[in-house]
Formats: sequence, structure tokens, C-alpha cells
Amino acid sequence: MRLALATLWIMVGCVLTATVYWAFLITPESTVWALIMSAMLAIAAFSLVGLTATGAIAMWWHGASIAGVKRALQSIHGVIPAAVIVWVIWWVAHRAEVWIAMRSGQINAWFIARFGWDNMSWLFTAIGMAADWFRWVIAALLALSLMAGFVAIGWRALAQFAWLRRALRPRAIAGATLWFGGLIALPWIYLVPWRPESLPPTSIEFAFIVAKLSFSAILFAIGAALVTYEASRTPVSPGGVGTAVSAVAGPHEL
Repeated sequence: MRLALATLWIMVGCVLTATVYWAFLITPESTVWALIMSAMLAIAAFSLVGLTATGAIAMWWHGASIAGVKRALQSIHGVIPAAVIVWVIWWVAHRAEVWIAMRSGQINAWFIARFGWDNMSWLFTAIGMAADWFRWVIAALLALSLMAGFVAIGWRALAQFAWLRRALRPRAIAGATLWFGGLIALPWIYLVPWRPESLPPTSIEFAFIVAKLSFSAILFAIGAALVTYEASRTPVSPGGVGTAVSAVAGPHEL
């Protein structure tokens, strides 16, 4: 039940965020008022991202309740440090890829001289996949775990390392990797661009595309909900008051 609630919340939040972001993109910036409107739309889209995350966490903890929605609204500001974490990890991954690319010739030469291997494309592919894993899995776990701390205890979460330990648990990493790979990455790579060769270019094709993309969106939302679960399933324990926080968070159920 809570998986369905979190999935629905994420889908609605993504639609609202995409709508506001699209309005931001098409808003002209020719006047001061237009610039102000663009800034307001950007802040609104950013806030909706935070509300989507905190709301999904609250759905796992409280289910469909006023208390959960209230906590989600009160914790939106947690998206700011969470976004900083995501930005830092993406920047580090990008710089690492650039560093490897600039030295690819030297790396190839070393493997040829050391082992006689003249084709190291698999190594660079693996490095790219590892960088993407850090971007999409580790960054998401850390950001969502910190936001779970904000939902539970607010800004005090920044002063503790409980969110870091929770995000880097082997079970959380393995689970998030599985959910992201099976429900987000693979459908994006194989299902979204798929089109049967026998599909006629008529209204049937349009209906097929709508159904395919809708199904993919549902899979993406389920995957995001399950990654959120892995990032927030252990309640924050602020300095010995773990029992109180557990009572706030409530049971975690699939």
C-alpha cells in the first residue's frame, strides 16, 4: 500500500515539476518582470523537487495522512543541501571521466606494454558505467537519506552522520542498485526507444507509443519510490532519542 502511495506521489510530483519547469523554459527574459517570473518559476520547480522527495519519504513513514503531508511541507528546505551533495558527486564523476579520457592513450600504452592487451575499450566502458552508478545511485541515496533526516528532525540532521551511515549501508546500496538498474536504467535503454518493425504508421503507432511511455513512467516512479525506501528505511537517531524518532517515522512496510 505504501509503495503505491509513494509511487503515485512521485508521479504527480514529477508531472507538476515538469509543468512548472516547462513554463520556466518558455518564459521570455526580455523585461525585468519576465526575469522575476523566471526566477519564481525556477524556485517553484526546485521546491517541487524537494516536496516530491520529502513527500515520498513521508508516505513510507506515515502513509496517506495529514501528519505526513505536513512533515513533507515543513522539510522542503532539505532539498538545498541534498542538491549540493548531488552536484558535488556529479562534478567529481565528470572530472574523473575527463581525467581518464585525457590519459586514455597512456593507459592503453601501459596495458600493451605490461600485458600485451591492445584493446582496452571495455575498461573505459566500465569506468563510464561506474561514474554513472555514482551519479544516479550513490548521489540519490545520499541526497534522499539526508532529506529523510530533515523530515525526521529538521536541520539537526546536518550535524549528525546517521544519514551518511544509512545511505552507505551495503543493503541500501545493493537494493538501490537493483531497483535503479531493473526499473529505471533498463527500461530507459531498451523499452523507451523500442518500436516493433511491423507497427504501422497509423493511430495504432501513436497508441503504442503512449502506452509504452506511460508504462515506462510507472516503472520509473516505482523504481524511484523503492530507492527512496532504501535511503530512508532506517529512522534517524539523534543523540540517543532514536525511540522518539522511530515513533515519528513509523514502521517501514512494503
